[in-house]
Amino acid sequence: MELSTSVSPRARDALIERLSDIVSWPESKAPPYERQLAADILVGLLRTSRVELRQRCARGMAPIHDAPKALMRYLARDEISVAQPLLENGLGFDDSDLIATVRAGVGAHWLAIAKRKNLGEAVTDALMQTGDAAVMEAVLRNQYARLSTQGIDLIVARSRQAVSLPGLLVVRPELRPTQALVLFWWADFKARLQILRRFAVDRGILIQELGDVFAIAAGEGWADADARKTLQVIERRQRNRAAAAQSAFGSLEGALAAAEHALDQPLINEIAHLAGVKPTTASQIFADAGGEAIAVFCKAVGLKRPNLIALWRALRRPMGDVDSNDNPLGRTCYVFDTLATAKAQTVLRYWNWSFTADAIALERVSFDEPELELSLARRNAALLLRRGV
Repeated sequence: MELSTSVSPRARDALIERLSDIVSWPESKAPPYERQLAADILVGLLRTSRVELRQRCARGMAPIHDAPKALMRYLARDEISVAQPLLENGLGFDDSDLIATVRAGVGAHWLAIAKRKNLGEAVTDALMQTGDAAVMEAVLRNQYARLSTQGIDLIVARSRQAVSLPGLLVVRPELRPTQALVLFWWADFKARLQILRRFAVDRGILIQELGDVFAIAAGEGWADADARKTLQVIERRQRNRAAAAQSAFGSLEGALAAAEHALDQPLINEIAHLAGVKPTTASQIFADAGGEAIAVFCKAVGLKRPNLIALWRALRRPMGDVDSNDNPLGRTCYVFDTLATAKAQTVLRYWNWSFTADAIALERVSFDEPELELSLARRNAALLLRRGV
């Protein structure tokens, strides 16, 4: 990015200073074509000019709305001490100028652009595509930046390795429930609480408006697999009553009591079946590092606090003060106590629908395949269940 070795004859310096003044003049003082001619000459002269002169020129152009484009782009790709005032505050840039600079620049230039006011989705998309966590953090902190759904997706994926991002992302207005409930799995306790408070919602309106559709689907013998899966996300009842009638344990509570003695994969599968979720969902929840997902599960299926603690013990997790948030069990109990059953069910249903979709075939899928955009459930499953995404 640095320009070639500088030389500093007095005539050259005077010429550059005078031309820099001219290109900064308003249209009322100098015709556009003369300013453009001055800018074209400057581009050639600045290559071997002192950095102080390049900085002076950049500062002078920053407040000019109709500054010559070629000169603006040239200075925007100079070393950051020259480019920064233009990239942060230059009024003459449009989105295409900024996107071109992102693609040609490096981290310091990306950070400067990320601090601009009124950043549109096209520019923030380009910044997100750099994959630079510091740049993503700067954009999230910028209240004047607007983020697209694609941009949020890129941040969610990157946040799995960048621990500073989830806390900043959960407060952004552009974050959607589907994205937040994926982000939950690697967010810290504070961010998880915000996700649950903001995105765990009741399904009352959906249940009311689609009530007759359940009867129609039942009359068809649940033959449409996609309709059946969708209605399973919405229906009011969580537990699988038919499974309880056939289970050797008699109920979900009975299976959890057996788990206190020995919890193996077949028993996890049975617990999942009784709870109305898939074994993959239950395994993911029971392996949750923080434990708050276990609270969501227990609340959604109608278990009591002692059942939660018994399951915690069966999972061989470290015990702690249940009334303090300074330990995983205490934080899990706090989520259990403060989350409504209907809202917990919405979260659990979403996880069961989204993260287990086509999970068996995910090892043969590229996360960046455009076809994944057609299936939100499949895309989220790829993000959650594949390591190293």
